[in-house]
Amino acid sequence: MIHFYRQSARLHGLRLLAILAVSVGGLTAQAAITCSITPPSAVNFAYVANSDNTSPANVQQGAVSVTCTRTSSGDSTSLSLAVSDGLNKNGSTNNAQLVSGGNNYKISYDFFKDSACSTTWANNSSTRINATISNTTLNMPVTSTFPYWACKPTAQSISSYPSGQYTDRVDLTLYAGSSNAATAAIYVNLYAPAVCSISNGPSTLTFSYNAFSPTAVFAGSSFKANCTNFLPYTMTLDPVSGAVGGLHYTLGLSLDAAGTASNTGPTSLSAQGNATGSSTHYINGSMDAAQPGQSGTIVPQTHTLTITY
Repeated sequence: MIHFYRQSARLHGLRLLAILAVSVGGLTAQAAITCSITPPSAVNFAYVANSDNTSPANVQQGAVSVTCTRTSSGDSTSLSLAVSDGLNKNGSTNNAQLVSGGNNYKISYDFFKDSACSTTWANNSSTRINATISNTTLNMPVTSTFPYWACKPTAQSISSYPSGQYTDRVDLTLYAGSSNAATAAIYVNLYAPAVCSISNGPSTLTFSYNAFSPTAVFAGSSFKANCTNFLPYTMTLDPVSGAVGGLHYTLGLSLDAAGTASNTGPTSLSAQGNATGSSTHYINGSMDAAQPGQSGTIVPQTHTLTITY
């Protein structure tokens, strides 16, 4: 009995060692690369009704940042990033749906690999965005960037759509070689129909000028640009200078603060609509120093402020 017991104990111990050896061998054979995706920023852009695909209001560039660490020489150095269909996919394009107003209002868009919006970014091996880990040193985190563009694929008549926010979500999958290495999501916000208007000014610029003034004289006027959230727009003045009563002056623009006689600002400025739907801007005028002026009837000069979007 004593001899049999000891022999059984030895066999039991051998079996345990055999099981451990198989388990350790299995772990050694597995790839050890680890990756993470930095949460991407949401795609936010305004949508102009009936505009074409070259409109800057309908193209939004973004990038996805991933970090991978190789701990084994057998780990892949090839990465590829796939994007899924959106939640409201219909046919060949994604759709963003009106947040409040039912599912009857959808605006199509899609993801592309290029700024011309000609090469689709999708979820199969031929349409993924590819990258190579640049530093193959083991146990060193390496960050790679995957640029992309969200675009409006075709002209759409949405002028009758309710104004508001349209949303969607797509899922990202990062592959290291053929292995699924990390996942994340991109949220899409479209604000439509995108429009701009001018209110609360600008009023007439009135200069208080004495002949041969030793310094330039300043006058200014504010106005509001009421533009859809995330809509890019450009403001211009024409003409940019003139003369009243023989007194020469120049004009300029300022985004958020009145200028001065010595710094009226440029005659063209770019801005972007915000969540409040309204931004205060300024038209500034400077009348040159040391001018005598002239007597007689003063004829006002008309200038045009144009907002392009």
